[in-house]
Amino acid sequence: MDDETGASPRSRTFVTAFARGLDVIQAFGEGARRLTLSDVAARAGVDRAVARRLLLTLVEQGFASTDGKYFELTGQVLRLGFSYLAAAGLDRRVQPALEALSHRIGESTSLTVLDYPHIVNVARAEAPDRHVRYALKTATRMPATATASGRVLLAGLEDARAEALLASAPIPGFTPHTLRAVPELLDAIRACRAEGYAVVDGELEEGFASAAVPLRDRGGRLVAALATSSHAGRMTAARMRQEVVPLMRAAAREMGSLLL
Repeated sequence: MDDETGASPRSRTFVTAFARGLDVIQAFGEGARRLTLSDVAARAGVDRAVARRLLLTLVEQGFASTDGKYFELTGQVLRLGFSYLAAAGLDRRVQPALEALSHRIGESTSLTVLDYPHIVNVARAEAPDRHVRYALKTATRMPATATASGRVLLAGLEDARAEALLASAPIPGFTPHTLRAVPELLDAIRACRAEGYAVVDGELEEGFASAAVPLRDRGGRLVAALATSSHAGRMTAARMRQEVVPLMRAAAREMGSLLL
């Protein structure tokens, strides 16, 4: 039986109220720090009465606050993210190795996970004395299809799953070099899987290249992608392949040894 929104049928174990609560949390974000009840209802796709009950529950639990008109999330919400990071091992255990790699290669480095059609930074180490055009932060989202991290994370899936994800959302073009056809992207993903790394040159922005390798835990499970990027004036894609990728692989092995 379909739910009242007309969406596809849910499993019998699906808890609608819990799902709506998550939708309410996700209604907040960049440019939407403080929202009215009507704002939240519209952004979460629920009616005002439901939004009100959910928001007041979040307030009682300490995950949100209100001045009577506006609602905003509190720092307590970070506990949800920290639980994920700690469970995956992507917490302070790997930060020293990430920072050491950044200092060694002279470029910023990051750990990313897949939230298709995006990748999400979950850890970051800035390059020493490097003035970058874009200061990426933890929780920054970038397109999966045009980044080395995205290729590595998609390569960790079976072909059928990767193809289904590619077909699930429009594939944007950023430069003339951006791969947008699903067959071409699948070939690039398979090549990444075979080689154990990805280097993407000029697909997200002209003159910028990114490299990524898989980070696996001690059981061999893909946990994240370890990535870096650079302007061609500092480092070419060829040099990234020859000099940086081996250092990244060594760092990934070091980090992986810390992960259960």
